[in-house]
Amino acid sequence: MAKTKQPPTPKSKSGDPSEVEVRYDLSVLPTAFHKAGLAGLVLLIESLKQRRALTAEETKCTVAATEVTVTFTEPLLQKLMDDLYDAREVEVAVKSKWQGAEVKREETVEEEVDGKKTRTKRFIYDQVQPKGAFFDNVFDGDKEIWRKLWRDMLWNIPRGRPTTREPFNQRASGKPCKEGPNAWSELLKVHKARTKKEFHTAALSSALFPGAQAVNAEAVPFEGRAEENLLLHFWPLTALLYVPQEIERDGSTNLPASSYTVAVPDVSDLCEFVTEYPKLLTGLSAEVRGYRPAQAVIDLPAEGALAFLEDLAVLTRLEIEAGKLRFSIGAVEYLHLVKAGNNVKLMAAGRVAPDQRLLVGYRAIVRPTGTAPHYRNSLFRRGLLLALLDGESWYQPFGRSFVTFDAGVFIRQPRKDDEKGPPQFASDASKKFRHLTTLFTQTLEMAVGDSVQPPKPLELLVEQVIKSYLLGKAKAKCNIDKKTKLSALGKDEQKKVYDKKRDIAAEAFLAARSRRDQDFVKYFSEVICSAGTYFDKKTSDFQVFATALNDPNKTDSIKALTLLALSANS
Repeated sequence: MAKTKQPPTPKSKSGDPSEVEVRYDLSVLPTAFHKAGLAGLVLLIESLKQRRALTAEETKCTVAATEVTVTFTEPLLQKLMDDLYDAREVEVAVKSKWQGAEVKREETVEEEVDGKKTRTKRFIYDQVQPKGAFFDNVFDGDKEIWRKLWRDMLWNIPRGRPTTREPFNQRASGKPCKEGPNAWSELLKVHKARTKKEFHTAALSSALFPGAQAVNAEAVPFEGRAEENLLLHFWPLTALLYVPQEIERDGSTNLPASSYTVAVPDVSDLCEFVTEYPKLLTGLSAEVRGYRPAQAVIDLPAEGALAFLEDLAVLTRLEIEAGKLRFSIGAVEYLHLVKAGNNVKLMAAGRVAPDQRLLVGYRAIVRPTGTAPHYRNSLFRRGLLLALLDGESWYQPFGRSFVTFDAGVFIRQPRKDDEKGPPQFASDASKKFRHLTTLFTQTLEMAVGDSVQPPKPLELLVEQVIKSYLLGKAKAKCNIDKKTKLSALGKDEQKKVYDKKRDIAAEAFLAARSRRDQDFVKYFSEVICSAGTYFDKKTSDFQVFATALNDPNKTDSIKALTLLALSANS
């Protein structure tokens, strides 16, 4: 590879300053991307100093909690851009030819397919690869998979078109990056505008700001203040990346190749953030799932924002449960971006602020402690996360899931004792109901001596009815007296009852799912309740259940709980 050439000495115009001082204020910056970029700029300057690529004399940078003052010079900008866009050429082997690219050579490799060894052809190409030297101290060795995720995101999202990769191509060929002189030219215009008490604006591209267009369909230019546009080069250094897994109709999951959730911190305290963020990167897990970091795989795009906040909370040992929240960021903005052909599509976007309810709930779902259940099924976790983010009851989002996916996804599939398989939805649903039962039992123990015993939650009342229906009907089908306890039966008879119970649950699931409104209420009353259920006369359980069943506003909730209980007890 050619040695790096020094950038040519600029031909300064008479009267041009040799340095331009810019003061950035977090309260004035327009977006979270700009604030994240400002933090990235500060962190990159510190990184270059640590790597001895930049001296203290070359940089005048004053950092306070909410503002930064930087004295830019052309050499400083050149070093920043050369490091940010530094790249190298590497060889990659692929199974099929790339359109419009020159094959460097062909190789034949031996691989195993369906237990048989076969010889297949590989096409070798030279490819420019971003170095990401900023991450050297945190993503080396076992954690190189995180740098690969960063590179893949750059190449698919902001730099998805070959024309946007020119800064990296320049560095890979040993040339100085032209973004340096370009940025300096814009800052000189900023300085000139200041002397006239004006400000200078410049066009924005999607290579710097996702979704930006130089000119939109209404012929309105997309512009920003030039000194603020400069910050948008650096946000990829401080955004955390995640991969939302896709769930197919049959419940199987996969990791799409060009789908990313970008979690961008809305920085509110620069001093704290630049101290905490490198530690956060260091704490990321090296565990791999497929070809992605396991910690980066999420069930829902918005989970990327929650995961960012949770990682910061763990790092700073915030006492979330006690409500002691103090973050270096005011919120996390997330974008779910997918590369489709030559276009990048925005699939989802949102903003999540630090909130005790959200963080306690998220921790309970993904990082349970003590006796709390550990949910492993992606579809079940997704429903719980949706409910948490929308502020709904935990079971409400599942109504949408039940009509989207195949019924077999929700019914327990029999397995041999030594057989392993993907986590089942029914298992997690069962864990949830058991956990609710434990919590209610604790409530009863605390209420001992009270004149009025609290009623069961609606979730447990519905499950109680479903349990009675499934077990009663299964025993009847197996010619077993309904008063006979399962523990009194032999193993073979127990298995017959469980198998029959699963079949009845599957049949009832389809019947209940296909009905709505009053038709569902009629089915539940006439069929599900036909087995008979005992309600304690000392409580108001029956009144609570009957009132809810006949309340049109609660029909959808009863239906969702019915399907969840059928799944849990299948």
